[in-house]
Amino acid sequence: MSNVMNGRPRKLNVGIFTHPFFAQAGHPALDNIIALLSPLTNKLFIITGGVYDNATSGIEIFRIRATERKRLPSKMLEKVLFDVRVIHLLSKLRKEMDILIFFHGSNYPAPLLFARSQKITCFLVMSTLGSARQIGAVKQSGVPAQWGERARLRLSDVLERISYFFADKLIAYSPSIVDEIKLHQYSKKVVIARHSPVVDGYRLKNDIVHRENVVGYIGRLSEEKGILNLVHAIPEVLSKRNDVTFLIVGEGSLEDTVGTYVDAHALSGKVSLTGWIPHNELPDCFARLKLLVVPSYTEGLPAVIIEAMACGTPVLATPVGAVPDVLKDKETGFLLNDNSPACLVEGITTALAYPDLRRIVTSARALVESEFRYETLAEAWRDILCR
Repeated sequence: MSNVMNGRPRKLNVGIFTHPFFAQAGHPALDNIIALLSPLTNKLFIITGGVYDNATSGIEIFRIRATERKRLPSKMLEKVLFDVRVIHLLSKLRKEMDILIFFHGSNYPAPLLFARSQKITCFLVMSTLGSARQIGAVKQSGVPAQWGERARLRLSDVLERISYFFADKLIAYSPSIVDEIKLHQYSKKVVIARHSPVVDGYRLKNDIVHRENVVGYIGRLSEEKGILNLVHAIPEVLSKRNDVTFLIVGEGSLEDTVGTYVDAHALSGKVSLTGWIPHNELPDCFARLKLLVVPSYTEGLPAVIIEAMACGTPVLATPVGAVPDVLKDKETGFLLNDNSPACLVEGITTALAYPDLRRIVTSARALVESEFRYETLAEAWRDILCR
């Protein structure tokens, strides 16, 4: 299809594909990229296995049925069936779709290859550091992984590498992600772009020096996010600072494990578990926090970090993915040496006692305003779509 009509660039029809078990935690990121692409496109097709709603005009949402399985053979069969369903849908949309963006899911070479055979341009967004990094995260955690899980991650890593090879463009948040995933062999098709613009609701309020000592975690409750390390650090933090409370927001596979630990260690008076909350309530949540902790083993660039910085909430995080590109230790936030419970205890107590938090939140907000403005990010995506 030609990208020019009557001498002017033609707005393209773009598909955005997510993985089959796309959870609520990923909705804000998908909302962000839709907000960036909607003005630049004629029509958006959202292809997802999760439940997702978006009232933006010009969007058509396709939900593809998927069932989460426990055993490796069942997981593999379910993945094959899901791929077949995606390919079947793409065969119906092939004449309408110009570009297909694989977003939150890069280990789907079969749909990618089918799309390319139909002259659909395919982009991969490197929103995480992939299965190879998850394998490393499991090793670092010290929790023995079952054979089936190790095999699944190894297979997923192979499928991701195939997708990297055949994709037209690889979109990474920063050069540091390119280094960590070792994408230098694909340097000609790597593009640096972000999709987490600051929106109007995220602004400085509730001066940091007047906030109570509430330490927060907002995100998926899963192994690679380091949530268990944080929870295990809480008793030691409280032994040093009895004036601290914790707020844990999110849901996931470790939700029951976290709740059991809190109850077993009599922490319910100091730790609040809210489950997931609507995204539009996050600014008020950030305004309550004296510190947000992001103790992940692996990340791309979490939107929650940018949103917290925009709201004047200091962030303490592990230096993974693109995190060190925005969090400069004791300048725009705080960086951990690692996410072990002992390191988290030291990091949390040090950050809470830091004498000039107001300077840090002011610098963090200035960085967000300069690098995550909607207009700046939209221009980068316009270049990607039209280049």
